[in-house]
Amino acid sequence: MEDFKAAFGKNYELAGRRFNEAIDGIDKTIKQLEKTKAALLSSENNLRLANNKAQDLTIKKLTRGNPTMQAKFDELNQ
Repeated sequence: MEDFKAAFGKNYELAGRRFNEAIDGIDKTIKQLEKTKAALLSSENNLRLANNKAQDLTIKKLTRGNPTMQAKFDELNQ
């Protein structure tokens, strides 16, 4: 009977350790997924900002105050 109790206790302890290791692994995975989610959301925000800037871009804004481009346009107008 003592052998059974000792063997059962050993298996119970081992199962408990494995269970805790699995829970720790899940917690680490969740933390990593949260970091990945935050990075993706930040990337999405940066892409949105870049798209807004691209949509707002005009030839006038690109050439304003640029003497080289002004000279080229002057040449075209002559």
